[in-house]
Amino acid sequence: MRCARNPNHTIAASIAAVALAAIAATFSFEPVPPGLPGLGAVEFPRLVSAILLLLALILGLTAASPRSEEDAPRISSLAWLIFALCLGFLPLMEIVGMIPAILIFLVVAGLLWGGTASRTLLLSALGMGIAIWLVFVKIFRLTLPKGWLVTMLGF
Repeated sequence: MRCARNPNHTIAASIAAVALAAIAATFSFEPVPPGLPGLGAVEFPRLVSAILLLLALILGLTAASPRSEEDAPRISSLAWLIFALCLGFLPLMEIVGMIPAILIFLVVAGLLWGGTASRTLLLSALGMGIAIWLVFVKIFRLTLPKGWLVTMLGF
């Protein structure tokens, strides 16, 4: 029985890379007018990314389980597809905006996982999009990214 490498290091490095990329992306955000209450469009993603970096560090310091390569489960192709979908979220958000990107992501991920009716997926994605819009736009008064396509269409 061969001893397996600790996959937590690779996973933690991947999470840290995504968090650092998100932090780097905040430097391209439009400035928020002064005097708005709460966290701005720059501070909130940086806060979430800092939390992800901390969690990645904790994961990287955690011992792996299972301890042998034979015991380790294989990563399914569906898991890789979901990961690719996650990577595609940011470019999609840049094109269509945050709320439409969330709706598309939730529906496509739900269809990939299967087991849920399309109508249920659409309704739950719509509910999530409305809830995010209410909380962040109406309550926290944040400006969510609109995307170049939505801006071009005049919304």
